[in-house]
Amino acid sequence: MGVAIDTVKGKPNRSSHPFDSLVGAAGKSMLLVGAGGCGMRGLAAFFLDAGWQVYGQDAGGFQSTDPLLAAGMKEWPAASAAAPAVSWVVRSAAVAAQDSHVCSAVAGGARGALYAEMLGELSKIRPVFAVAGSHGKTTCTAWIAYGLRAAGMDTGFLVGAFVPQLGASAYWGDSSLPLIVESCEYARSFHHLRPKNIALINVDAEHPDTYPGGLPEVELAFEHFIGLMDSSGTVFAGPETPDLAVSSAGGWEDCELLPDSFEIGLAGHHNRRNGALVATVLRAFGLDEKAVKHALATFQGAARRLEEIGYTKNGALVVSDYAHHPVEVKATLQAARERWPQRRLMVVFQPHQAQRFHAYRDLFAPSLDDADALLLLEIYRSRDPEELQASVAELVPELNKRSSNLPGAPRPDRPLRVVQNPQEGCKILTSWLLPDDIVLCLGAGDVDVFARQLL
Repeated sequence: MGVAIDTVKGKPNRSSHPFDSLVGAAGKSMLLVGAGGCGMRGLAAFFLDAGWQVYGQDAGGFQSTDPLLAAGMKEWPAASAAAPAVSWVVRSAAVAAQDSHVCSAVAGGARGALYAEMLGELSKIRPVFAVAGSHGKTTCTAWIAYGLRAAGMDTGFLVGAFVPQLGASAYWGDSSLPLIVESCEYARSFHHLRPKNIALINVDAEHPDTYPGGLPEVELAFEHFIGLMDSSGTVFAGPETPDLAVSSAGGWEDCELLPDSFEIGLAGHHNRRNGALVATVLRAFGLDEKAVKHALATFQGAARRLEEIGYTKNGALVVSDYAHHPVEVKATLQAARERWPQRRLMVVFQPHQAQRFHAYRDLFAPSLDDADALLLLEIYRSRDPEELQASVAELVPELNKRSSNLPGAPRPDRPLRVVQNPQEGCKILTSWLLPDDIVLCLGAGDVDVFARQLL
């Protein structure tokens, strides 16, 4: 017997908005620092839709065609002396508390908060359905939201990437329905949430800068998160989830794997497991089997999840993907092999963070076994201590060894190069390509920029 989610809260008062409780001395006004990030853009969309004056500041600036500017967001003045007073200043995790824009806004009377803390505030004024896990959060959050909206529910959502079938990464929707929110364990951000229900995909060793103790420390963080859930709520647990039911003050429901007869629109073994969790959640919202099967079969994914971005001049298809943890890299290559079984996979991989590379070094070479060629870009450093030095070139000996000993299909001549210069990398890769190849660019750094330069 499945668990039903309560979605009836009474008719909303159209003369007010839940954000009214957040109004400060400077009225309905907010500054977002680091506003270029996807989550921050989602917050901007929420508050703009509620009639707030939203200001944005980002080190990368904003294009004149940015949809947020068209929706009414204003760029924050460069000079603090000209800055208006705001009720809130919210900064992304990548922005320091000592940032000059943050400090000037706080000095002017603004209440300061991290992005994760603002999500916590939202979870106090509207029921939140939190989607959490070490891998697959973006896909599952978007998939659940897509399924509910395809069934006619005006469901709000906040996803960590643009979702073409939803037309956005965030939408407030009907306040009487739970808000579907991607919830991140980095820096224990999800501990600020007070979720009504949770979809838990998996738990794995990740973010070594936050969890130097490895998997046991990560599990403790997830246990604490589950303990924050409302006692009337339910944790919907995916097939890979460890049994953390004892941490839940509410219910716990394990989902079952999908029957082989169920069609899903996304390639990969991991996405069949993701789909099993999504199906369980959709049923709990009251969707019938026809609607559930439609959602599973027709969802096409979020941006930078095996996203086909275009073709090279000689006709090779360029695909961009966010995978950066070895578990994600391996799963993405398997999915690509399933999706394009007869085509060569020419893989461009850029490790993200020296700390992650150092922590999971032994796992990266095996994760790349499915590649028919490898172009390795240097590590994209982010939040790394200067004293920690590492290079992607350290993978070369093990990759060469594995190329000669791959079970069933040794590939001692598998092309492999390490490049420091993206322009050099483009030339090398182009010299390898045949018209029917798949160029799969993997990583959470700026490898997507490299991918688009190939077009």
